[in-house]
Amino acid sequence: MMKIGIIAIVALSITACATTSGVMEAEGGTYIISARAAPARGGTAGANAIAYEEAQKFCAAKGGRAIVIDARERDVYQSSAGASWSTYGGSAGGGTFAAGNVNLRFKCEN
Repeated sequence: MMKIGIIAIVALSITACATTSGVMEAEGGTYIISARAAPARGGTAGANAIAYEEAQKFCAAKGGRAIVIDARERDVYQSSAGASWSTYGGSAGGGTFAAGNVNLRFKCEN
């Protein structure tokens, strides 16, 4: 039973991840940020929201607001599987879930 609990905690911590690259300066006064969100964080829509929020924070620190120029999104499929056996039998399961990536290009306007 302890092993199942540990596996469940690890699986939840992996599926609840969301990361960003941080804001990077690009040409022509624009910036780029990349974000990735696991299915539990909304996949592509979640990645888009996280990137947009970070862009807004970045521009707010400069006294402005972010204007999106381009957003390129894609789904990234993750698969997982697990199994457990004991003297009374066993079970196995798994699934494929869509995480999401987005590359957001924006500029700051006052």
